[in-house]
Amino acid sequence: MDINKSNKTNQTKDAPEAGNQKIVSKSFTDVDHFNDFLSPSRREITQLTCGHLQAEFLSTQLGGIYFLCRQVNQGIQALGEGWKEYRSFGISWVENDGGLYSHRRLVDPQRTIFGFDDQGADIIVPQGGMMMQIIIPKKTFDAYAEQLQRYDLDDSFLSKNYVNLLPNGMKNIKDYLKQLFWLVVQKPTWLQNSHIEQLIIDDFLPLLISNIPAKLNAQCFVKPSRREKLIAQAEKEMLANLNKPLTLKQLAQSLGSSSCALSFGFKDLFGLSPMRYLKIQRLNAVRERLKASEPENCTIVFLANQFGFYCPSHFTRDYKAMFGELPSETLMKKA
Repeated sequence: MDINKSNKTNQTKDAPEAGNQKIVSKSFTDVDHFNDFLSPSRREITQLTCGHLQAEFLSTQLGGIYFLCRQVNQGIQALGEGWKEYRSFGISWVENDGGLYSHRRLVDPQRTIFGFDDQGADIIVPQGGMMMQIIIPKKTFDAYAEQLQRYDLDDSFLSKNYVNLLPNGMKNIKDYLKQLFWLVVQKPTWLQNSHIEQLIIDDFLPLLISNIPAKLNAQCFVKPSRREKLIAQAEKEMLANLNKPLTLKQLAQSLGSSSCALSFGFKDLFGLSPMRYLKIQRLNAVRERLKASEPENCTIVFLANQFGFYCPSHFTRDYKAMFGELPSETLMKKA
């Protein structure tokens, strides 16, 4: 499915031609506008790869259930709170070598659904990645599970956060979602019929639930990465020291690990070295400070020095490569 065929809009307006207020179709050309749009859903995006960001968002609401599709041209990390009254089922449409990670576990696009506990979002999406999200009210999901006599889909199961579907299960679900989003794009007014809404819900929820294995074993769940805990600790240490000198050797020593283990772990998860990841987080921190500063009260060189960028020319080059604009241009947006 190509969401680029949707009714595109600019960064702040819904698609007027859709004729269906329950459909939202948007395009974004920088991470700031994307974050502004996602803020009501308590999501925050950090760009991990260099260049202009191009993101597409398409969603529809049917019978209280939200079907969302997101696609980005850059690698990103998405963090956010959980959905307390909903079950959120995520599906990766990533087919390249990078892979999509949820809570530092690799998601198999051919088998795995994820994100249905209340942990919140912690997702790494590679360049060109796309994911679907189906957000279902807990009462609705529980009612359909009970109708299908799936009493095994209890809190214990849902706390797992990942499950591998039955053979051909993911293909069947993706085929259904492709048809649904084709209708969203091509025949949006047709979906306004309440009878059609209910028909889709009565089709899709049993399809989803019936493809979750009833007898679960170790092969049904996603195995944690050997370095999952290590990388989480390293991220925490880095974010706590964005404005302090920190070398790879110092980081490894503070975690009781080795530089090689950290390098392999970060490369697997982010596609970046630990120090490159740290630099990107520092660049993002500088950007946030610039956006919050008054131009007349902010000295860019001094601010960059606070985050370890001591060469103005190198900092300016790295900043523009990352965000597609000069630090001074970010600062002047405040004005």
